[in-house]
Amino acid sequence: MIVIGDVHGRFDLIMELVDLLPKNSNLCFVGDLIDRGPDSKQVVDLVKDNNYQCVRGNHEDMLIRGFSDWTSVNLWYQNGGGITVDSFGGKDNCLKDYLPWLKSLPLYIIYKNFLISHSYAYDSINTYEDDLLWGRDLLSDPLNNEYINIFGHTPHKKVTQYGNNWCIDTGAFHTGVLSAIDLDDNMKLYQTKGKVNATV
Repeated sequence: MIVIGDVHGRFDLIMELVDLLPKNSNLCFVGDLIDRGPDSKQVVDLVKDNNYQCVRGNHEDMLIRGFSDWTSVNLWYQNGGGITVDSFGGKDNCLKDYLPWLKSLPLYIIYKNFLISHSYAYDSINTYEDDLLWGRDLLSDPLNNEYINIFGHTPHKKVTQYGNNWCIDTGAFHTGVLSAIDLDDNMKLYQTKGKVNATV
């Protein structure tokens, strides 16, 4: 399985990255497919239509909450939600068709001895939902070492290892560097070259 970091609407970077990966790779995403970048709909359609595995990120969670709570919709728009709505044709009702799929995204995925989550799962599968979506306490020691945690959420200049755990968010929206890690090939890394999208 190859796990891909936070995309944030950068469909161009996914296409660049996929060209680097072995054909027919088993892909998994750490969430935050949407917001900030210009092509959230294309990113979501790619993941959804190909049945790629994906965990829910905090940006997907903000979108979901935004459809039921005006306070949440304001938070979502402050974090790039308006750009996402634009990519879906500028109409909220276009996004409603995607809500069941977005709600179905799990908070974590177990693959062999790996736990894939959006943010750092400091207590493995016992970590609270808000921590799995929003947590940034990367320096806290894990409460157990049952799994190797692969996660995103907190942008780093490079893929960074914390003990046995790996943060693979390299700030694709800002840097143009989208990273992926191959869990079946000695944690081999793949990255785009850092092309900044001029339309962003």
